[in-house]
Amino acid sequence: MKTKKRFASSNLADILKHARSIKISNRDKFIIFSDLHMGNGGRMDDFLSNHRLFSYVLSNYYLQKGYGLILNGDVEELQKFNLQGVQSYWQSMYAVFREFEKHKRLFKLLGNHDDGLQFHKNNRFAFELHEAVKLVYGKNTIFVFHGHQASFFYEKFNTIIRFFLRVFANPLHIKNYSVAGDNKKKHRLEKKAYRFARNKKIIAVIGHTHRPLFESQSKVEAYRKKIDELCREYPKQNTKQQKHTQILIDNLKDELIKLTLKKKNYIPSIYDTHLIVPCLFNSGCVIAKRGITGIEIAGGEIALVHWFDKEVSKKYLNDPLITAEQLKKSNYHKAVLEKEQLNYIFTRIKLLT
Repeated sequence: MKTKKRFASSNLADILKHARSIKISNRDKFIIFSDLHMGNGGRMDDFLSNHRLFSYVLSNYYLQKGYGLILNGDVEELQKFNLQGVQSYWQSMYAVFREFEKHKRLFKLLGNHDDGLQFHKNNRFAFELHEAVKLVYGKNTIFVFHGHQASFFYEKFNTIIRFFLRVFANPLHIKNYSVAGDNKKKHRLEKKAYRFARNKKIIAVIGHTHRPLFESQSKVEAYRKKIDELCREYPKQNTKQQKHTQILIDNLKDELIKLTLKKKNYIPSIYDTHLIVPCLFNSGCVIAKRGITGIEIAGGEIALVHWFDKEVSKKYLNDPLITAEQLKKSNYHKAVLEKEQLNYIFTRIKLLT
């Protein structure tokens, strides 16, 4: 039991030590996406639903604006499909990745679903692979890794999991069987990553659980934070502004109630018994029903962004607290859900730990 308890800390410490180091400044720009789960184009391929959106966003926004692309694990779904089938079907997607690579702006990390890719002999798209990367911002570190490395189970028994998925889950048409479907496992893994980042006084950016996180806060906590901020502003406002603020608070309260009533969506993120240290971030995933989420690092800021097709979801088009930016003349929009200065976050990390 002691071995398992110590595993996350020692394993992550080793990965951090040997991670590819990249010095960044306020002039550098990165987008972090994880969990594409690219399959063979068949009915069990989770990537199919958002592939057009994802490809368009990469080509027409991030590539053109000079962003570095960090693919934070589970890019290929090798737990269910063979590599040849994946690469044959998604040649156009690999071509987009190649464009980032040409500009030396591609960093491809390994997850538990594409683990073993580094050993494939017939890899048609053999990009350089990393276990993790660390973005060094002044004297501070942003540690980017998939997240499964904090789990003794996923690190030690991944081969057995792959066998189960290929032999049982695929034939039974069970889609995306992973920790992302188990809230208790999500929280346990996030807690391990959180504690490691807190103890090291760094920012950790993970994927794996498919649950977007910003400053160690879930969506429920983020809504509560916004309500609190609006309440603080209310006494300073005139009558017209107060009426508008009241409407915003009522809308947030309704959303908060909906989330907490759905037990599967409500997970307490009290990783600490006292103050929550804003050290854990999660880019979410590329295969969500309403769009894709990612973590942007640019201009000395870090942001949680959501890209969506208005023909699929109009939620953020009607949100009074969030401005959705249209990408050219397409149906695709970008919503910045949260944003903060990196220096401010690192200051809080140092002072709160």
